[in-house]
Amino acid sequence: MKKYIYIIAFFISFSVNAQIQRAIEGSSVIRKNILVNQEFNFFRDWTNIASFKSGLGETVKLYPIVFSTPDKKIVLQGLQLDAEVKPQESSITTTPTVTKGMLKRTIFIDKDDVIGMIAYIERDIVPNLKTTYKKQSKEYVFKSNEMFFSFLIDEKDLRITIHIADYGPLGDKPGGDQIEFWTESKVDDIPVLLNTLKVFAKQMK
Repeated sequence: MKKYIYIIAFFISFSVNAQIQRAIEGSSVIRKNILVNQEFNFFRDWTNIASFKSGLGETVKLYPIVFSTPDKKIVLQGLQLDAEVKPQESSITTTPTVTKGMLKRTIFIDKDDVIGMIAYIERDIVPNLKTTYKKQSKEYVFKSNEMFFSFLIDEKDLRITIHIADYGPLGDKPGGDQIEFWTESKVDDIPVLLNTLKVFAKQMK
């Protein structure tokens, strides 16, 4: 009888604490055009970078980009996201792009998703930075084709998690795998990130 009680208690605990599925499907319009066009121009603007760090020394950096074909028939604006995270133990010996203990990967966020991400942060995260629950949790999610952005309030604990699709060091893999950036100690820095993203959005035509 005790055995069954332990099993039931385990499943109750698992269901309460389990995270929702971090599903990412497809790829950005920018990435698709990089793959199909034989000639293109790619402009990166590093004059102003939106940077978000964790207590573990991991970083996410975002800055504006413009993809265009030489004839200007295709012009796409958005953001490039560069992530540096600590790899899982299983990937340290198999991943050639681990330098100084960090795994580096890049994704692209299309212009429409940049606007959606700003609205999400402004509506769901910033007003809830002081929100707490008792024996409850609530998670706010924003998804683009290459990113899963989560803001979790777990009773009194706040956590930002960003899953990005792993297209490999050359950007030529299918993107089925993911890498994870997360922080609890730096959640209060979100308003600074929001303000910089708004500056980027105003620059996009």
